[in-house]
Amino acid sequence: MRKLTHIILLTALVADPTWASERTVNLNVDNMSCPACAPIVKTSLMRIQGVVRSEVSTETNTATVTFDDAKTGVAALIDATTKAGYPSRLAP
Repeated sequence: MRKLTHIILLTALVADPTWASERTVNLNVDNMSCPACAPIVKTSLMRIQGVVRSEVSTETNTATVTFDDAKTGVAALIDATTKAGYPSRLAP
């Protein structure tokens, strides 16, 4: 019985979502020259597993992306926008 209790507690600890942390980054995005570009960039980012939110601005050529850093990372974000035709890089 004691062993079963330990297993249950350990499982609850491992399954706890607090281990994952949300991170927000800003990307400078190239080639966004019209209002139709922003939805394309946003869609490419939102398709990545772990992305929670993205806001894209054609006025500032930036994307603000919030994601679960246990599921994805900045490299995947940059790769997604680049494959969509909009190369990006981490903003300083």
